[in-house]
Amino acid sequence: MQHRIIRQTTESLADTLEDGVRDIVGRTIQVVTGPPLREKFTRTPALGLYMYRVGVRPRRREEQPSLVCQITREGSIREFYRDPPMLVNLDYLVSAWADEEPEQQELLGAAMRVLLEYPVLEGDKLDGDAFDPEERIPVRPVEELSAEFLMSLWRGFGEHLRPAVGYTCRLRIESPRRGPDLRRVDVRSLDIDPNWTGR
Repeated sequence: MQHRIIRQTTESLADTLEDGVRDIVGRTIQVVTGPPLREKFTRTPALGLYMYRVGVRPRRREEQPSLVCQITREGSIREFYRDPPMLVNLDYLVSAWADEEPEQQELLGAAMRVLLEYPVLEGDKLDGDAFDPEERIPVRPVEELSAEFLMSLWRGFGEHLRPAVGYTCRLRIESPRRGPDLRRVDVRSLDIDPNWTGR
């Protein structure tokens, strides 16, 4: 169900923020996903998590198909070649919403602390059927969001500039194109003629 991987990555990131910030500040802080519109923040303090861009990384395709090895429910090994994946960046804006500026800053600091603790989403931090058991999704801070970009974004939502920080989740979308199952020789039997002399 990999078509759900973008949505489930956003949900997993929101859950990680909510759980981690609760541990830091000692109470549940709502994480609102989607465009950061004031009317969506009915309870404050709160965090906003907005995916503002989906980008394909420049080297989006490897040169050769890769060999995939899977173990079926019956315990047998299944091997096949699959076309290279698409490598994708999901860019997020994390914003803080509170009545007072100091509380906004403290809340944003708590969110940043959580994502320092969990620089990779994996294991029980990934919730959904889009992820392989060994899936690992790095979460990297965006080193610089320009003032022009932030002002344009907030102006587009009819909001004043507020504290926010950017993060990028790096994931791969596997190709549905694959070759036939490979057939390997498990047992080979040889018949030797007892009269054969090797000449």
